[in-house]
Amino acid sequence: MARVTFTQEDINRSKLVAPGWYPLKVTKFSEEQAGTDGSALYVYECKITSGPFKDVPLRYQVSEKAMGMGVDFVEACGFPVQAGVPLELEKCVGKDIEGFIQRGEYNGRPQNQLVQFRKVKIV
Repeated sequence: MARVTFTQEDINRSKLVAPGWYPLKVTKFSEEQAGTDGSALYVYECKITSGPFKDVPLRYQVSEKAMGMGVDFVEACGFPVQAGVPLELEKCVGKDIEGFIQRGEYNGRPQNQLVQFRKVKIV
């Protein structure tokens, strides 16, 4: 008989978030390779920081082949994006930002998908 123990992280990862804007903390950065062609993928882990979906982890990635897709993420982290000026992407770790989550799908299963970013609104 198989016996498993779920962590709170496992449970949080399985939650489907209602579409909308959420406060996020960027918690991790890694560089991976695409399985299709070996190109670089810049991968961020984020967590929702408040509300009913607090601590739900989310993944966001940018391909080296489509860097423009990451402009609003990097700018939300407080770094200006300028053509020809290099950025250290790992400096986004620890930043508080807002992200828009929509419902996506992976292998026929619904998932949370980060699609847009902005700086945290100060009220």
